[in-house]
Amino acid sequence: MHRTSLLYTLASLLLTGSLTMAQDADPTASLRLNNLSSPGGSPLIFRIDNRYEGQHGTPYLIDTWTPGQIALTDGRQYKDVPLKFDAYRQEVLMLRPKQNNDSIIVDKNTVSRFLLAGPDGQSYLFGRYPSAQTTDNLLKNGYFLILYAGKNALLKRIAKTFKPADYKGGYSANVRYDAYSDANSYYLLKPDQTLTKLKLSKKALLEAMSDRADVLGAYADKEKLDLKTEDGVTALVKQYDSL
Repeated sequence: MHRTSLLYTLASLLLTGSLTMAQDADPTASLRLNNLSSPGGSPLIFRIDNRYEGQHGTPYLIDTWTPGQIALTDGRQYKDVPLKFDAYRQEVLMLRPKQNNDSIIVDKNTVSRFLLAGPDGQSYLFGRYPSAQTTDNLLKNGYFLILYAGKNALLKRIAKTFKPADYKGGYSANVRYDAYSDANSYYLLKPDQTLTKLKLSKKALLEAMSDRADVLGAYADKEKLDLKTEDGVTALVKQYDSL
């Protein structure tokens, strides 16, 4: 018993001496140690904030790798390659199975068009139009889904917005998740490369094709086109091409 008590006493002295030496070497050590307890002397309790609910939505048009084709501006074409379209960043990603499934971002300046084969059997053909007459560089440098291409082209910009979680602080919106949301829009590209944003309404569409508005208005009425749908607008642009 005497030997055990002596060992405990020596250990206590060693620990106290080490702590004192460390505090002497670092004058802020005592302050840091004091900060481990509250002003009242009770131990501090660190709470873990587990309110965050993760991410809703996806930055991709299709969340999984999809068989596709890609045509480059120099004429090269790649078929049956796994692709993803990042609609938030406007980037095409390509998977390289022969390189240990490494993925790369394809330089958009080298891309002419690319095609995705969706899991539902639908095909998505995208193109770039860097010569379009617009001051918006995001449009010049981004991709458009081609709904129809003739003398005029009906294009759909597939885009996403991102909103971070907002649940901290007294004035928060109490939104506990990050969210990607669709932000799609439609455009008419004319032969002179004029790019006009479209609203899917009869009035807005006829204004965009004002040189044939009377004829197109009568055609839409006769054919009972639903100009709030992509099919209806596509039919109207095809008719515009035929005039």
